[in-house]
Amino acid sequence: MKICVYAISKNEEKFVDRWVDSMKEANDIYVLDTGSNDNTVKKLKSKGVIVETKEINPWRFDIARNLSLEMVPEDCDICVCTDLDEVFLPGWRAELEKIWNSNIDRIQYNYNWSFDEYERPAVNFYIEKIHTRNNYKWINPVHEVLEYIGDGDEKFTTTDEITVNHYPDHTKSRSSYLPLLELAVKENPNNDRNVHYLGREYMYYGKWNEAIDTLIKHLNLESAIW
Repeated sequence: MKICVYAISKNEEKFVDRWVDSMKEANDIYVLDTGSNDNTVKKLKSKGVIVETKEINPWRFDIARNLSLEMVPEDCDICVCTDLDEVFLPGWRAELEKIWNSNIDRIQYNYNWSFDEYERPAVNFYIEKIHTRNNYKWINPVHEVLEYIGDGDEKFTTTDEITVNHYPDHTKSRSSYLPLLELAVKENPNNDRNVHYLGREYMYYGKWNEAIDTLIKHLNLESAIW
């Protein structure tokens, strides 16, 4: 079974060693670097990661993700998308090999998004970024998600035996999120998930009227059950 990890990066040299050590259960690791000016690319290559570089202007997360997915060979059985601030608990490959079969398109697994002061998971949910090679594309300029483009109905399975821990760099700016969310809603005004995220982002910026109007719009969408 051929299992490949793919990711995007920019100025994440401090995460490289930990991330690669976590991902090395894969056959190959692919990274699209989108313009690092530190040692991210050099460190990744020194650890055997296959790296391509491309600046994306105007920036969109979905375009970057799709370009990184294109780096993965067509004969890959399982694609694993992660970020460099994420860490798999050991043994994730063995669990994939145990549960994977030809009837699976995508797997849900544990994601510890944040931890409390005692290093216990504070926010945990299922994440769905392990998938087949050819039946998916990334959509949304920000808060991007995988869209199934295969034939028939998408087939999921869920495991609690694979866990990813998230250790974000809180010094990184998220200033691009607001204009990208506005773009996402402009492109698809009936996407309840994106409208919700936009309303929340306005709240973060103290744009109270915009937040209220947007969240009311969200609640009025027939699809607003997310």
